[in-house]
Amino acid sequence: MKKLIFLCMLLMGHLTLSTAQENAGGGILFHENEPWKEIIALAQKENKLIFMDCYTSWCGPCKALSKNVFTQKKVGDFFNPQFINVKYDMEKGDGKVLQERYKSYIVGYPTLLLIDKNGKVLQQMAGYQDADKLIQGIRKAAKGRDLFTLAAEYQAGNRELTFMKEYIESLNAAFLRDSVNNITRRQLTVIDPKELDKDEVWDVYGTYVKDVRSAAFEYLVNNAYRYYRKLNRDYYKINTQLQFCCEKELRSLFKLNFDEQGKPQALSVDTTTARKVIAYMQKADLNHRDSYLAKLYIHQLLLKGEYQEAWESIMLCHRIGVRSFTSAAVHDYIRFLIHYPVGKVALKNYLNVLEQFRATGEKGAFSYHMYRTMAEICQQLGNAKKAKELQQAYQAIDEQRMKEIKNSI
Repeated sequence: MKKLIFLCMLLMGHLTLSTAQENAGGGILFHENEPWKEIIALAQKENKLIFMDCYTSWCGPCKALSKNVFTQKKVGDFFNPQFINVKYDMEKGDGKVLQERYKSYIVGYPTLLLIDKNGKVLQQMAGYQDADKLIQGIRKAAKGRDLFTLAAEYQAGNRELTFMKEYIESLNAAFLRDSVNNITRRQLTVIDPKELDKDEVWDVYGTYVKDVRSAAFEYLVNNAYRYYRKLNRDYYKINTQLQFCCEKELRSLFKLNFDEQGKPQALSVDTTTARKVIAYMQKADLNHRDSYLAKLYIHQLLLKGEYQEAWESIMLCHRIGVRSFTSAAVHDYIRFLIHYPVGKVALKNYLNVLEQFRATGEKGAFSYHMYRTMAEICQQLGNAKKAKELQQAYQAIDEQRMKEIKNSI
């Protein structure tokens, strides 16, 4: 009789096919893509919260979540008695309407929402979550420790360590990384860097010591070795963190930027910070510090207008294989230099180097974008015919690439 009743419910649409399949292994019993009005009515009738899985057909993590997490018995045991569980393809039917309604809470896919019987969002989580983290996040929200309650506490001034840990975990679960970075950066400017020696403080803030201009970052650099040897903290993680932050800052300071017309924008004049960060790399014995010293030296020459000496240094670094002085990097320097009064001899040297990149045949040595730079140099040298040929070569390849991209979409 029970089997007959279940079959009738399935045929009548009260349970979707995916619901039956997922629940067969003891996982979450979902209503999939059913009319939202009916879900709200059901939640009000049973006085339950709604757990919503927002997915798309092309989302890999969504599929992994459905296959590996939602099907687990302990997940089903937690969700099925307490919530009305629903799944919506956010690009179809009611899902499109819900995506528009809740778009401020949907930062990507999958997004997991806990919604009350009146349609108000109580909690948001995003990305692939393992079973324990998923249950923990929803359980806390159901008990009133949802993301929005925590945000209100934070705005009211709560900075107690256990609260901050809870709030940061909740923000991370919602994939709100910018918010996490903002509040941790702000807090790290307030606390004494020596507090990082305490394990409970390090556990909350340690991985967020990223601002190379902060006192906390300088303290971490100066105490990294002690952290490894005395406090038994992970050498690889700290070293990787310092390396990433230093290189990110230096790449930004030394980056050659161009406008839409290809004209170079003003160089960064903040060489003080560059020297300080390189000193950090030396202090912490980080990799690639010598290549950044070379970049700093060249950057200073460019700022002073000593273009020939800068060019000779660029080519020396390229010839001896200094890291990051690739043919692409040399090309960027050439793009920059041709907009300054370097003279015809220098322009011919730049053109010869680009011709050599083209002639080598080595993978990655030549980019078709170099044709455009070569055309511009030829134009400056008065060879309009050659400039036109090179520009046409660039345009032909560019049009073909755009066509390939368009066809692949």
